[in-house]
Amino acid sequence: MRRNLINLKLGAILFLILIFYVGLFFISNLVTERKNYQQQVINDIAKEQIRPQQVIAPYLKLPYQVHTTCTDDEKKSYACEQTLFVALGAETTDWTAAFKVSDSTYKRNIYKAISYQNQMSGQGLFKGAKHEPQRNYLWDQAEIIFPIQDARGLNAKPSFNIDGTVYKFNFSEQSQGQQGFDLMHITTKQYPELIQKFQQGFNFKVQFELEGLSEFSFIPTSYEMTYQAKGNWGDVKYDGQSLPFKKVSQKQQFQADWKNIALGKRNLDNVALCESSQCFYQLLNTEHDAMAAVDVAYAAESAAPTTSISGISTQFLQPVNIYMQTDRAIKYGIMVIIITFGCFFLFEVLKNLKIHPVQYALVAMAQGVFFVLLLSISEYYAFTLAYVAAAIACVGLITWYLYYVVKGFRAAILFGILLSILYGMIYLLLQSSGKTFLFGSILSFILIACVMFITRHVNWYQSEQTTS
Repeated sequence: MRRNLINLKLGAILFLILIFYVGLFFISNLVTERKNYQQQVINDIAKEQIRPQQVIAPYLKLPYQVHTTCTDDEKKSYACEQTLFVALGAETTDWTAAFKVSDSTYKRNIYKAISYQNQMSGQGLFKGAKHEPQRNYLWDQAEIIFPIQDARGLNAKPSFNIDGTVYKFNFSEQSQGQQGFDLMHITTKQYPELIQKFQQGFNFKVQFELEGLSEFSFIPTSYEMTYQAKGNWGDVKYDGQSLPFKKVSQKQQFQADWKNIALGKRNLDNVALCESSQCFYQLLNTEHDAMAAVDVAYAAESAAPTTSISGISTQFLQPVNIYMQTDRAIKYGIMVIIITFGCFFLFEVLKNLKIHPVQYALVAMAQGVFFVLLLSISEYYAFTLAYVAAAIACVGLITWYLYYVVKGFRAAILFGILLSILYGMIYLLLQSSGKTFLFGSILSFILIACVMFITRHVNWYQSEQTTS
């Protein structure tokens, strides 16, 4: 009979652990729901105000005519001329991007979106177009093309300095805006004196200021390229087909340097095929997924091309992603309740003091509320402050309650200290994402070693006989 009582107690504890695990599942769904709210706010800002920016470096688009054979409606062949395009990039370029990043410019209620002001400048050399007898170049239709993902982020038209003379980019008729690229250009039709420059070659400087949301991608088109990005943000992720050969990241500052001789030539071969802003969107859509949720309807209307263009991406991250951190903390919740219940059970065995399953359940509920407090407070204050506040509230409540359960001040304080150490260890695990498995396994070994040490003299058969 007494053995059945202790078995029933173990069964009740396991059942409460199962109920607690189900509760953690619902809390995890709450975290996901709040995270989706934040992402929806970012998507709305991107759709209505500003989005992540992608910029293709300026290149020369030169149309030419070739003699070919055409077929009429009656399938009869005749001699004709076809207009094609060649894209010419700069021989060498040096680019600098200076970012001023903030998370307070765009926000709704408690949700914030990271945005930036990018003061970008570049200089380089264009060589003249080589004369080819089989190509009849249409110099009066040549133009410098400058594609920008979202021109809403420009505060002025970009300036383009050609051998000391400043020109302003204007919007092309093919500029799409919302769903494609904003194509800006400088044409020889508007500035006929540029024909000679395009034929002989020229030095250039370009400068503009561009506002964007969370991520900036730069697509080079020159045969040799250097690119430096720097700014006032410490949490930066670099992506794309070329990673920086040098990078420095501090608390409120970063700098990264690139050098590449392959991306520009590959990109030129692909952008030469584009005559509309939708084409640029399709070329980049396979490489850049940040706005897939915003433009999913548009992306479904047109099949992506088999080619793509290659860029350099700089993404600005939240210093602490509260939803990811809270979700990770919840994953340790089951360990917290198992350790807590294990301590209670050992206390019953060692001190011969009975703790009712209802009291187990109330302690488990208090620890479940810890994660709800952590989530709600961290949405308004720093995650560390939220974690400390929730832990103090939870440990304080449980310690106060255990004073009456175990009928002793020292035992309640001991449990409070053990819970404080446990929450402290979980916080360290959350901060050491790269070594979580290592630290977790060491912690598990220490815990089981402590249990074995404390119970090394316990006669479990005698405990069963004395339990009533």
